Amino acid sequence: MKKTVVPFKAPETFERFGIDWTRNALTERERVLRETFLTYETSCGPNGLVSVTLLAIVSRRQGAVAEDLQAAADFAEVILAMKFRKHVDDVLGAVHSYLKKNDPVWS
Repeated sequence: MKKTVVPFKAPETFERFGIDWTRNALTERERVLRETFLTYETSCGPNGLVSVTLLAIVSRRQGAVAEDLQAAADFAEVILAMKFRKHVDDVLGAVHSYLKKNDPVWS
């Protein structure tokens, strides 16, 4: 059985700025930088939320996830789930409305 692996690794940019997401921040500068990045990323809509979630998944595969990243990833997961649920509800509502007024799209 083939196991699918997300072809993603944390960008070298984090390393360049001294961020290792598998551990908690070591300095106040790193803590502020991480907090600012996570706040910005989680405010960027679905793409930012997916980015944070993916970063947490990759960090976990490397052995651990720092507390600040885990908290942001948990938040992102909840918000994404709510967005996807609304999308599903909207699609089912639209399909139901269409089918009440028209013949089925396929038979």
